[in-house]
Amino acid sequence: MKLEDIWNKIKTILEEDAVLKTYIKIVYSGTRDDIPVNNFPCIILEPTSAPEEAVTMPHKTEINFTLTIFGYIKIFDVEKQIVGDATNKGILDLNFDIKKALGAYIDLDGECLYFSFPDTRFDFSSYPFRGVEIDMKITLRQDFVTRE
Repeated sequence: MKLEDIWNKIKTILEEDAVLKTYIKIVYSGTRDDIPVNNFPCIILEPTSAPEEAVTMPHKTEINFTLTIFGYIKIFDVEKQIVGDATNKGILDLNFDIKKALGAYIDLDGECLYFSFPDTRFDFSSYPFRGVEIDMKITLRQDFVTRE
């Protein structure tokens, strides 16, 4: 289990989820400035940490890989920014849809032992944009020597 494989699996899940595909324009790898306005709503994946806990078995180390999933929407109608409707998804809808899409793959198809969402934060500082930041902590084991 390589971190790259987990990254690619998460990105693929978010890109191919039937619900997210109906309104997410793009899933980016890595934070960036100046996202074109026509690319909202969007999702950005950013790796944040990967501490190695301990050697749990001969030559096996446990890693807690954390990435932050940023979701952004742009809605001028203030009443629909938080909870949307059939036409516009609000920021709580986006949060729910991201977690539901990933939750359908409890071990990311065998790529990890388990994962959780230990923290979720919301950003409302740049009207008409709203953001959600979801920390995703993925626990996996790797061979200490081969890193697989």
